Amino acid sequence: MESVYKLAEQYHLEGNNCVESVVKACNDSMNLNLPDVAIRMACGLGGGIGRSGCVCGALSGSCLIISALVGRLDPSEKELPEVYQYTHEFHDRFKAHFGTTCCRALNRLSFGTPEYRKQCINITATAADMVSDFIEEKGLLKK
Repeated sequence: MESVYKLAEQYHLEGNNCVESVVKACNDSMNLNLPDVAIRMACGLGGGIGRSGCVCGALSGSCLIISALVGRLDPSEKELPEVYQYTHEFHDRFKAHFGTTCCRALNRLSFGTPEYRKQCINITATAADMVSDFIEEKGLLKK
């Protein structure tokens, strides 16, 4: 969905990090009605988990959105493989598209530069677009 791409791009330009941008864009565009605490919980995962450069925050945010739709509140609700199948498949799609899932490998530019930010915004918006398409394709959004 191009509208999700634009919204994630806008949120990032407004100062949100990669994870916040994906979560907010998907929350708003899909009317998920996630509580504010969901945004707070996502915040620290930016920059590959606290700017460590590990797992891309846009990927983490995408998996958080998928989990919000198919996750569980209690182990009796469903088995983990039922949840993991979706996040694992999305992880593999992300990796196939970008070639890696590692923040520092996705964006090798100097952190904080305009070029770095532009690259990060593109990755973030693309991930938001990809996860919204994935959710639609899999029929995960309950109307």
